[in-house]
Amino acid sequence: MDLHDEPKVTPGPSRPWLGILALVPLLAILALFGWRLARQGSGEGGFGINTVGLLSEPRVRAVPHIPLTTFDGQDVLLADLRGQVLVLNFWGSWCVPCRQEAPALERVWRATRQQDVQFVGVNVWDAETDALRFINDLRVTYANAPDSGGRLAIELGLTGVPETYFVDRKGQVVRRWVGPISEERLAAFVAEIAGRGDPA
Repeated sequence: MDLHDEPKVTPGPSRPWLGILALVPLLAILALFGWRLARQGSGEGGFGINTVGLLSEPRVRAVPHIPLTTFDGQDVLLADLRGQVLVLNFWGSWCVPCRQEAPALERVWRATRQQDVQFVGVNVWDAETDALRFINDLRVTYANAPDSGGRLAIELGLTGVPETYFVDRKGQVVRRWVGPISEERLAAFVAEIAGRGDPA
């Protein structure tokens, strides 16, 4: 046989079911993802929604040096708020518990804003038009900004929404509340942290 001759290959039996079988895991993953997204907008929880409020131990650290730009165009650098108590609330317009807790956040903000307390809402995984409708519908007046690229969420280890972080006057993250927070608990955390005095 000449080295340049093509060897003859006898085709084996056709097995079309192998291709279909290979697609089964992919279809299962897509179906699960779709199911979780479908639950996302319901009050029963779902992908990225924390429905039960609980205190979670934070990694005590300086608040990340990540700039935010509010929906009305104001630049906010969280690290520059040292000397004030900072409440960071992560939310999404599609999140039912976020909508439920928003009035409590607004009331505590109004009650404490003259006491060197700042509230910043951080919008994640959302369309700007939906976020603005949420803010307008619920008459939220404290600063709100999108977390472009999710940098702040990643730095803080966000598990879902709603989720609230409390930063003391030294600029340290000292409390983390996962899930919806009540007005009473929110006010108690703010009062506790505000009562610690001036930063060293």
